[in-house]
Amino acid sequence: MSAENAEGIPFLVHSACLERRLLDDAALSIEQVNCGRVRINLSLKDVSDFDHRGFVCSSVVYRLIEAALQISAVSVGVEAETLNFCCNIVKYTAAQKLYAVCKLCHNGRMTLVAEAEVYDEKNTLLATALTTLFVVETIKDIPRKW
Repeated sequence: MSAENAEGIPFLVHSACLERRLLDDAALSIEQVNCGRVRINLSLKDVSDFDHRGFVCSSVVYRLIEAALQISAVSVGVEAETLNFCCNIVKYTAAQKLYAVCKLCHNGRMTLVAEAEVYDEKNTLLATALTTLFVVETIKDIPRKW
């Protein structure tokens, strides 16, 4: 598929994410996907997603960021593995829905650099992350730029 005909690319990205089992968690959904930019949602219902104080566990935030990173990589036609992950938890929340926005700052041949942020349903910033990913494989039919 050419970069000029970009209408079908979000469908290809979604299909590639399903194939790679990035969307196995039923609570996770892709809200928006562009070239190197994604927004994904996570609905929290399981008691294990919250700590003893009723706040969302930091591991849930990390899981959401990792999913956003992987889906961002797929949006530029690559499968990537995390090399470096630096996350700052800014605030804790008891929210039932979270969303992450992720954008690729560098889309290189062998590495990607991505920024991600996690928000709750009131648009309160909960966490920021800066990550380096290593390109493992290219995905047929999804262009690097579109």
